[in-house]
Amino acid sequence: MYGPMQIESRIDQDQNISKDLTLWNQQGSHVLRGNIIALPVTNGFLYVESIYIQASEARMPQLKKVVLAIGDRLIYRDTFEQAFAELTGSSAPAKPGVAAASTPASASAAGAPTAKGQELPALAERLRRMREEAEGLARELETLEKEAGKK
Repeated sequence: MYGPMQIESRIDQDQNISKDLTLWNQQGSHVLRGNIIALPVTNGFLYVESIYIQASEARMPQLKKVVLAIGDRLIYRDTFEQAFAELTGSSAPAKPGVAAASTPASASAAGAPTAKGQELPALAERLRRMREEAEGLARELETLEKEAGKK
């Protein structure tokens, strides 16, 4: 079972992710990686990490990608919904031309929870609520920064 540091290393070593981080972390912009969140699921953990880009002149970073990791699977998508849909095998609108950070096909189901039908919807709801709370806090922070700039 992988721990948070091993997941961070796997993210750093993935060719698709590494290429994007290098490209985005150039003049005028800076890549910010969110804290990795470990959520317990049957037989392991689901790890979630957000990747943001912040322009030099901007105060608020912009969500660029989301990485989900469970077992041997590493999923790299534009939104949490897309990544979670791929993880659970449910249908969700995917943006064309987005490539996953791939693992061998035989490993695709290796880390999936056994109680997928019961546990993953509850986990999805919990993550949705956490994301909404984080977005609300970001909006509040932006408002406070604007007010502080006026004074």
